Amino acid sequence: MKLRHLFLLGTGVLLVGCSAPAPTPQPTTTTTTTAEPPHGPLISLGATDAATGLRVVPIRLANCGSAPLTVNGYPALRVLDDDHQPIDVKVDNGADSVALVPSLQHPPTTFTLEPGQQAEAAVLWKNTVTDSTVVATSGTYFDVAPASGQPWQTRKPDGPIDLGNTGKLGVSPWTASSDKGKCQASE
Repeated sequence: MKLRHLFLLGTGVLLVGCSAPAPTPQPTTTTTTTAEPPHGPLISLGATDAATGLRVVPIRLANCGSAPLTVNGYPALRVLDDDHQPIDVKVDNGADSVALVPSLQHPPTTFTLEPGQQAEAAVLWKNTVTDSTVVATSGTYFDVAPASGQPWQTRKPDGPIDLGNTGKLGVSPWTASSDKGKCQASE
């Protein structure tokens, strides 16, 4: 009988010895990241209106700072490819260089945006192919600045920047908006 108990006891010791050690508990950490709202001017894009070959994208400039912001003239704009590299296109001040859109035909004015207010402009182009020997131009992103010489803000419109082979865009001047500015970072 003693031999049987020793055998069972020995088998139990072997089984215990073969089991994997219990894992060491690791401390758990929870990282909470709160995105800080932007300060100063913030550019955003509206939905693309793409009727009959004419593309129009609203550009919004929100004053997310704590001081008034003077706005004058036209947004600075350039087109970028998939790799965020500039594409050689002509950007004209004035929407009428692309199409006659009465709501976008007005001279630039100077005005002040109080914190939380916004201004609007629009970029427009035609997806027109007039020469089959010229490769159509297409971009992915806009680099937009409140004015020439100010920092660029890269934004992706909700559709392609399909310029056909016209190679040009028109930009309307900034106008004050009655809408409240959206001060949340995007793209």
